[in-house]
Amino acid sequence: MNKIVETEAETTEEAIEAALAELGVGRDRVEVEIVEEPNKGLLGLRKAKAKVRVTVLDVDEAARTTVEELLEHLGVEAAVSTYREDEELWVTLQGEALSWLIGHHGQTLDAIQTLVQSIIGGRIKSAARVIVDVEGYRARRKKEVKAVAERTIGKVLAGREALSMRPMNAYERKLVHLVAGEYDGITSISTGIDPERFVIITPAEGKP
Repeated sequence: MNKIVETEAETTEEAIEAALAELGVGRDRVEVEIVEEPNKGLLGLRKAKAKVRVTVLDVDEAARTTVEELLEHLGVEAAVSTYREDEELWVTLQGEALSWLIGHHGQTLDAIQTLVQSIIGGRIKSAARVIVDVEGYRARRKKEVKAVAERTIGKVLAGREALSMRPMNAYERKLVHLVAGEYDGITSISTGIDPERFVIITPAEGKP
C-alpha cells in the first residue's frame, strides 16, 4: 500500500518539504497533490495555510497496475506479476493466446513497453527501467542475444576483424554492449537507423 501524508505550511513548497521530511524520501519518489493553496483571505485579515497530500509511489505496484489497466482497455485477460533483475523491473504476462502482444520480432511488445515506461517514468523520475515480458519471450531473447554476442566477440578476438550483428532493438543492443564491456581487446558501437540499427564488434586499437 502506498504511504500518504498531509501537511500544512505557510507556502506550498514548505508543506511539500515537511511531507518529504516526514516520509523520509526524495521528491522524485512521490506524487504531490495540492489540496489547498495559501490564501490571505478577505482583505488580508485571515490567512489560510497551504495544504498538500503527498503519496510515496511503489514502482512495482505502479508498473503492475499500469499494465493491468492497459490490458483491460485491450480486452485481454492475463496474470501480471513483477520481479527485479539487476537494476531492471520485469513485468511478466501469462495467459492464453497472448502471442499477438509480442508482434513481429517483438515490435508490438516494444511499443507496449515504451508506453508503460513513459507512464511510470512520468510519475516516478527515479523509476527503474521497466521490462514488459509476454510468456517469457524477453527472457528467452535476453539469453539468446547474450549467447550470440559472446560467439561474435570470440570470432572477432580470434580473427582480429570487425563483425556486424543483425539489427536489434535498443534493449538488445544494450545487452550486446554490456557483454562486450566485459572483454578486453574489443569495442562495440551501434550504427544505422531504427528499426535496422545494429551493433558492430571490432578489435580495439593497440590491444592484443
